[in-house]
Amino acid sequence: MRSAIRKPRSLRMPATMCAALAVGTAMPALAEDAAGEPELRNETITVTDVTADTNPYGDPDAPYRAIRSASGLFTEDLLDTPKSITVITDEALHDLGAKSFRDLFRSQPGITLGTGEGGNAFGDRIFIRGFDARNDVYVDGVRDPGVGSRETFAVQQIEILKGPSSAFGGRGTTGGAVSLVSKKPGEGDWGDVEFTLGSDATRRATLDVNHEITDDLTVRVNAMMHESEVAGRDEVFNDRWGLAAAAEWTPTDTVTLGFDYYHLSTDYLPDWGHPYDTANNRPFDVRRDNFYGVLSRDFGETFADVFTLQGNWQISDTVEFNSVLRYGQSKNAYTASAPERPDATARTVSANAKRRDAITEYWTNQSHLTFRFDTGTIGHTLVTGIELSREETLNRQRTFTECAELPCTGATSNPLLNLDDPDNGIPWGNETAITGRPTITTETAALYALDTLTFSPKWEAFIGLRADSYSAETSGLTPERESDSDFLNWHAGLVYKPVENASLYGSFSSASNPPCEQLDAFALDYGGCDALVAAMDPVENKSLELGAKYNLGGHLDLTAAVYQITRDGVPISNGRGATTAGSQDQEVTGVEFGVAGNLTDAWSLFGGLTLFETEVTDSTNAAQIGEMFPNVSEQSFTLTSRYQLTDDLHFGGTAGYNSEKFGGTVAASSTMVPDYWRFDLFGGYHLTDQMEVTFNVLNLTDELYYDALYRSGTPFSYVAPGRSVLVTLDIDF
Repeated sequence: MRSAIRKPRSLRMPATMCAALAVGTAMPALAEDAAGEPELRNETITVTDVTADTNPYGDPDAPYRAIRSASGLFTEDLLDTPKSITVITDEALHDLGAKSFRDLFRSQPGITLGTGEGGNAFGDRIFIRGFDARNDVYVDGVRDPGVGSRETFAVQQIEILKGPSSAFGGRGTTGGAVSLVSKKPGEGDWGDVEFTLGSDATRRATLDVNHEITDDLTVRVNAMMHESEVAGRDEVFNDRWGLAAAAEWTPTDTVTLGFDYYHLSTDYLPDWGHPYDTANNRPFDVRRDNFYGVLSRDFGETFADVFTLQGNWQISDTVEFNSVLRYGQSKNAYTASAPERPDATARTVSANAKRRDAITEYWTNQSHLTFRFDTGTIGHTLVTGIELSREETLNRQRTFTECAELPCTGATSNPLLNLDDPDNGIPWGNETAITGRPTITTETAALYALDTLTFSPKWEAFIGLRADSYSAETSGLTPERESDSDFLNWHAGLVYKPVENASLYGSFSSASNPPCEQLDAFALDYGGCDALVAAMDPVENKSLELGAKYNLGGHLDLTAAVYQITRDGVPISNGRGATTAGSQDQEVTGVEFGVAGNLTDAWSLFGGLTLFETEVTDSTNAAQIGEMFPNVSEQSFTLTSRYQLTDDLHFGGTAGYNSEKFGGTVAASSTMVPDYWRFDLFGGYHLTDQMEVTFNVLNLTDELYYDALYRSGTPFSYVAPGRSVLVTLDIDF
């Protein structure tokens, strides 16, 4: 008889985010050989059921609970790591019903969705602990540059690092970072296929097959096809397909070599929501499904091709070498209509075209050695390594001919639509043309050393340093910009374990934002490579965090943390035509609580509560002092609860809350979108040992709410999806 807890489902292909199936970094753990000497081993969970793979980083008896990070830079279990890290397992992804990056992060406390704008790219933009993290997304610990759309059909788990994290990830990571952990080949021969049908013309199929060709060569293939419209929105659709193939070869007991290839293509219609009623300080009261785009003009296309080589060599019982070499290319091209300049009297709105055709190409090598040794009575786990990378983004634009026999406003490419009943089928002129070739190229060379010191069973410390040399240059701009920065970041933490299943910690960490950090922008207020900031020193960010982690009953983790992040000298615009940049000091103070795992054998929980305050503490613009940050919810809560009623039947639900978000550029303005609650339901039933049917009802109450608000004086507000229903048939073979 199966356990009342459904077997782990890393074979399932939940949805969302780009995952380049790199072979995961081995996790060193302390063991003893026959002579009692310490040795280095990879602590993983052995697959015993060849019809279902197991998350090697998770708890097999608590599908929402992760035990450890997949990154080789974190050598201890999450319970003993002096840093806030939230891990979303593949089982949690499936139960949440997330089918895109945006869907997933609507339900994560402390993280807010942002908008694509004229100066930065439309795509996976998020804010962590109040700070923009759109270029702080990683795949298997390697930065995934280029803002676009991501999937998780080949993702094992998603790790969210909270707080400044440059000691682990390099530049940026002011509020944190997100790392997508890829599925990799496992033991045995098994497979899984899922078919999903749902409202809004949703059709989705995923395939996951693992085959052990020989005792030392294993391959795994994941594939995905997805077609859907968007609940509560006219005309909008999102179609995509993906393929991930990975191979792992173990020619000897001490050497493992891996290769993988990942591809994702999307074809979608950008949707920038509703116009904003500045007179009443709210989004216009129009039909929820009103779409203000031009079907004969607007489009969205992305693709990603990523190749990864990885090698792991266990040199001795106490020394291990790991190296990753990755090449990737991605595209983000779109023409999107922003519903701006509404006229409440004439009942019209301008469909203002936002345009981009960007290609990002990058090479990255990361190599590190892990040593385990003692100095006197102090044990050490030392990770030291290098990172070399080159990233190039070509930020092209598009031009238009005049609109065809239509009233236009401003630029001749922007037609006027009826505010209450927009005609999306209006005729358009000629095809759009790609123009301009502004390019930004960056190079990074970094050295790092991260040491965990064990003083006794109750006391541990962590000391990490990373030194970066970062350069950026542009071409195709006037004037051209060059920037060279050297910066040092750290993470220091002390852990006290009053009992084996609990830890108290304090940590001090930093992050650096060098000039030209954001590759999708050139304007100052977007963090881009503005000529006014190219010669400046990096912005320094510091964080103090105190936290507690407690494991209840072996399978439920409870976490709590209080923190403060400070930034000094953040460059801001002094207005059009300014010859110098202004500056701003910022501060975020907050508290957060988390839960993940099983309260009982049948009851699983996952979620958290985040409360923080943002403040501009100083500014060259005196009117900004004391203001909140724009674009973020300062209070957010999510709890997913799942109960296994019988061996075969489970039900669950998710409740989430986000407080209001204010518009603005570098300080909150009076424009805002309101707070909201959202509720989801899910469940499933095993028809046979190899077949299960599950369902998701997303946004159960069909709540009208808004993901984000554009920052300008004539803003627009992104409409979140309405209620949708999905039914999935999962077959193991």
